[in-house]
Amino acid sequence: MDEDIIEVLLALARDELAADLDHYRRGAFTTALYDLLPYSGSVRPGWIEELRVAFPQFLEVLRQTGRGALADQLTEEAGVAFNDPRLGRVDPVSWCLQRRVLVALGNEDGWEARWEALSWAEQNALAGPVERRVTLPLQPLPGSPAPVTEMPGRLETDAAASELLGDLAEFAQRVYEQEAEETEHELWRIAVLAGWICPSPVGPQYGPAMHAWDPADGEVLRERPVTAWLETYRVFLTDWPELIDVLLVAFRDGGCAAPDSPGTALLGRLGAVELKEGRLVLTPLGVRGLFTRGRWADPQYWLLEPGEWWLNLGPDDLIAFVTAASKLCLVDQAWAVQRWFEKADPLQFAYQLVGIGKQVHGAALNTVFGYLLRLELEAAPAVEEWLVVEELSGLGWMWFDAIGAPQAGIPTEHARFVATGELVRSLDDFSALLDRYAECPPDPPLPGSTIDELMFSLPLRIGTERVNELVQRILNPDLAEQPGDRAELDRIIDETRRWYLA
Repeated sequence: MDEDIIEVLLALARDELAADLDHYRRGAFTTALYDLLPYSGSVRPGWIEELRVAFPQFLEVLRQTGRGALADQLTEEAGVAFNDPRLGRVDPVSWCLQRRVLVALGNEDGWEARWEALSWAEQNALAGPVERRVTLPLQPLPGSPAPVTEMPGRLETDAAASELLGDLAEFAQRVYEQEAEETEHELWRIAVLAGWICPSPVGPQYGPAMHAWDPADGEVLRERPVTAWLETYRVFLTDWPELIDVLLVAFRDGGCAAPDSPGTALLGRLGAVELKEGRLVLTPLGVRGLFTRGRWADPQYWLLEPGEWWLNLGPDDLIAFVTAASKLCLVDQAWAVQRWFEKADPLQFAYQLVGIGKQVHGAALNTVFGYLLRLELEAAPAVEEWLVVEELSGLGWMWFDAIGAPQAGIPTEHARFVATGELVRSLDDFSALLDRYAECPPDPPLPGSTIDELMFSLPLRIGTERVNELVQRILNPDLAEQPGDRAELDRIIDETRRWYLA
């Protein structure tokens, strides 16, 4: 790792600290520590500690190349920077803002109190882009439907198609390549606050949003745009807080009159809303970005609209599908799952399910197992791949036994241990789901056909008609729960857990 750090430092010395290393610009090294190194792809967690160890070697390289004067200057500057307790703990954007404040107010004692006493407009005028203090919504308005999200792949496609995000990426790339801030440009403020650009005295750098949008060096590759989209939307809402209530109403009512505001047009360019004949309607991305606080920050409370199965289904999509299914959080779950099985090519679907086996656990993994059982023998060539994976071979043998086609050989002790652990974990997930629905009943109530789907997330040993009957009475408001139903179900779960662990 020392060599990695030294390579980064040498690149900074060549490209950033000075065009001519014999004419060093004082303060550039400190800027590099706060503004450049944290964004370097070569730097990993703990880089500050590693840098302190590697730094003397870097100085020795400079001295060996005849730059002893530069090494002496950096030694003095690094001594101050390395002793700064904020180094490595303050994100570069916050650090840049702090330095702009110090320049604006003077580096005297009490500057922080004087800064906090200023209004937002005064702070913004003095130090450049400063975020408004706005409380974003925690939950929908009363009478609103439960928030629904789409599959990750669909959201990524929509985010990648955002006109505004494309403009921000091109703007950030131009600013970075030209090494010149464009503070008068209409995109400058949102580009800085949303992390597309990190201002720096040395030269503007790419921020986290740009790295999420463009994870590779060179040309922009739209591989992870949702992260960048959500952060841009969050900043947008803090800059146009008067539109938050409009969006909440539009979500509750399925749309509302579009306000005559420049912010409305920007929402359309962002892809958060669609504007049709004077009406504003939230897109799935717009809904996803509106509720990211409080209870709704937890994906388990969202309903997932899965659409239909498709051939090039990505792992993230399938993981989202089986995870939501194991929590009864698919829209019209019983019908949605049925449509998937009707649309799917059985063997292709089986290979997709088998492919995510190492990435899901507990109830979600048991749901994968249950869906493979539903595909029956057509899934066998795919499930055979589990037999050669130590962590999944125990479940693979269990699957072949369950369909009446036992395979030769037996799983190792470790494979049995892993399989048993996953079954026990699925029981714990089952108990947690029952507790959550007892504390916060689903609204609207779950239909009986959806509750039946819960059996796919349970181990075969507990997936009995009696357990389904108890679960229906506990979760289905159309059926009267009997005294002792939950106690009996808890007893069955505990006995099954002890059986697996015996």
